Amino acid sequence: MSGAENGGLNYGENRLYNNPFDTDTESELVEGSEYGSSDDPDEFQPDDIQENLHNGVEGNNAGVAENNAGVAENNAGVAENNAGVAENMDYDDGVPHEMEFEPVIPGAQMTRDQAILILAAYSLRHHMTSVAMQDLLSFLKLLQPGALPSTKFLFDKELDKIENSRYIFCCLKCGARVPDGSTHCVVDECRHEFNKKKSLCKGNFCIYIPIVQQLKDFFENHEYTTFPKNHKKETDYLSHVCNSDYYLKQLREGKISQDDFTLIFNVDGVPLFSASKASMTPIQCALLEVKNTRSHVFMCGMWFGAEKPNIDVLLEPFVDECCTLSETGVQWTNSLGVQVVTKVHPFVCTSDAVARPVLRNCQQFNGYFGCDWCLQRGRYVPKGGGNVMCYPYQTDVVRRVKEGYEQDALRAVREGNLVNGVKGPSLLSLLPTFDIVESFVPDYMHSVLLGVIRFLVNLWLDSKSGGKAYHIDHDDLAKVNRRLLKIKAPSGIARAPRSLEERKHWKATEWRNFLLYYSIPVLTGVLPRPHIQHLFLLSNSINLLLQDKIPRDSLVNIDLALCKFVIGMEDLYGEENCTFNVHQLTHLVGSVRNYGPISNVSAFMFESNNGRLKKMVSGTHHIPSQIAGKFILWRNLPVMAKKCQIQQARITVLNLYEHLLTTKRKVRISVHINDGSVALGRPKTRDLDAGELLALDTLFGVIDVRIHKVDFYKKVLFDGIVYQSSSYCAGYKRDNSVVLTNNGTYGRITEMVVVEVCICGNELCECDPQPECIVFLKELTVRSSRLFTDRQVGITKSRFPATVTETNRTIAFRLSDVHRKCVLMRIVPSLYAAPIIKTEEGD
Repeated sequence: MSGAENGGLNYGENRLYNNPFDTDTESELVEGSEYGSSDDPDEFQPDDIQENLHNGVEGNNAGVAENNAGVAENNAGVAENNAGVAENMDYDDGVPHEMEFEPVIPGAQMTRDQAILILAAYSLRHHMTSVAMQDLLSFLKLLQPGALPSTKFLFDKELDKIENSRYIFCCLKCGARVPDGSTHCVVDECRHEFNKKKSLCKGNFCIYIPIVQQLKDFFENHEYTTFPKNHKKETDYLSHVCNSDYYLKQLREGKISQDDFTLIFNVDGVPLFSASKASMTPIQCALLEVKNTRSHVFMCGMWFGAEKPNIDVLLEPFVDECCTLSETGVQWTNSLGVQVVTKVHPFVCTSDAVARPVLRNCQQFNGYFGCDWCLQRGRYVPKGGGNVMCYPYQTDVVRRVKEGYEQDALRAVREGNLVNGVKGPSLLSLLPTFDIVESFVPDYMHSVLLGVIRFLVNLWLDSKSGGKAYHIDHDDLAKVNRRLLKIKAPSGIARAPRSLEERKHWKATEWRNFLLYYSIPVLTGVLPRPHIQHLFLLSNSINLLLQDKIPRDSLVNIDLALCKFVIGMEDLYGEENCTFNVHQLTHLVGSVRNYGPISNVSAFMFESNNGRLKKMVSGTHHIPSQIAGKFILWRNLPVMAKKCQIQQARITVLNLYEHLLTTKRKVRISVHINDGSVALGRPKTRDLDAGELLALDTLFGVIDVRIHKVDFYKKVLFDGIVYQSSSYCAGYKRDNSVVLTNNGTYGRITEMVVVEVCICGNELCECDPQPECIVFLKELTVRSSRLFTDRQVGITKSRFPATVTETNRTIAFRLSDVHRKCVLMRIVPSLYAAPIIKTEEGD
């Protein structure tokens, strides 16, 4: 089912029409028969798992000899008949039946449209240049003339294109926009000659891709689910944008309706080459109501050039189209053939502290009124050999409001001077439902991860800090690195810990992992206690603001903790280190009230997509055209797949297409359990020991439960997450055995069993119990620690991280009762367990 009716996929359903090349996930593609997997540990690694792309059963064409080449094309080594078979096999509930189709050449297993789809996916997967694609087509022409397009030009004509992009040029001398058809700059003082070919080579232009067609394609052809909307009712928890304060306010005021969608957008510069100033500045956006929205990022504009973009030229077509979408909406056809009109409203913008003032037409953070949300006046203080702008904590600071900004903008234009840091009006002020103040958010990826925590680490390790209480010398650095490198992170954490000496190359996700999980344990005993407690305020607060459900009544204490951290920066590190990134912490909780957890509006998904866009560059000429063309093709693959009925293709064709859409390999499975878990690998059998039997009795609340069958597994998949026994993890760099249950119990998984248990108590039992997955844990008891409490801000007990002690007590839980996997860190003499945050931010 597609569209807003409920397009989401559960585990095991087909996701061919979702974002191709989306691999940042911990779930896996499962295939094969019930007991078909190998015990070979190389057959499955936690880092190699991916989402289930296809829930059909592998075609069992064994025994059919291939007529011509004798080459086995089935992954299981099963030969298929390729001799003049013109009918395709459609699998419905695992039962094949004949379906008419016209092969691209006699004896082929795919149609012409399917072959073109495969070629398009192949070109994107391997980042092919135009020359490489032309050479491939020429080679295929020699094999079978006329079967496929013979040139790149003809191949492009075969592809289903979204609405054409358009170019908007600027004068290379003064930067003013050059109207279509003009031969000279229209500015009287300039009148520089305009040459389109020269501008395409040098840059200073933008390319715009209409978003309306991308939205229509998304609603009609992509599978998705939306967050529940609460019909203007405030809930006790903040979990997503649909129950946030700003969203509910717009609903109550009638500015948006229940069936509307809202956009989050991002504008940020991306350098393309290390040896060139050339960069691109894309406008990217996504739908806030859609779950896993990072898989559906739209690009609707892109500036290219060596100079900073003319922001009005870049934003103008975007603002115009957003106003239209908000007023008249986008028309599309749902799966029932009914015409639907959906309004889409621009809602929130996430950008870093450099791009944000450009978008708002305001002064940057190094100015006196550089804050985007309040009127605190910064001040210059000496640092090193110069001065820096600082924002020490102040109480009773006046907050900015939309009306005040608009008045300041008009006054700035009238007087020709800055007014409260505002230079003039911004085009974004014209967007309906968009608040020029509140709709900008302090993106925690840039402000906290690449800002505050990175700044602190560099401050601790800076040789200029020698003699300061917080300085980490060479010996202490070696100790911290040893602790870091001993940590075995679970596979839910994309990157394993690296040495602090490599911090210059750390990604934002590595700084996130360091702040949330590693920093407190590895720095304990290295930094002074006051500095550790100060850091704990930040780590605990960000952990809480990243939870999938944030109690509204907890936000006051979180805000107090962040304000205390800001105050502590001046007390512990000096006023000169109270940077603007530190000041932004005072506005984080306000952003959460407006839009939900900070992961909802972080720039992670856009930064990740920037990486994909950069990979679409395969040459140094006509770079924007390369990116735009490949992006359009990438977004349009699901449309082509649906049109050529790729789901009804032969299993080998479908497998090839799926392989081209992902960078991760397939993993065989053993058993699908009724409770939704998937047991991986061949089972082993043995009798349950006394401790395990007692744990089962406690779990089921019955003495002497009757066990019909028990199978032991080392690896189990549940809800897209891999769990492994501690004995299996011992030999690997990842540890997926430490968990936190729903009732707050920590433990290490010793065994995972699939059992059939009867609790009827009848000695003549004739029950037919269903199998379920049970995990046996060695409990880790939590010890209280004064280090991780702060009653002043309401922190009486923290699990970020928890100090735990190993025990020999065996307890049993259903796998569905496991709440989180944890990072286990042994820092002698203590043992720490930190539950990992489950977000959709990606890597």
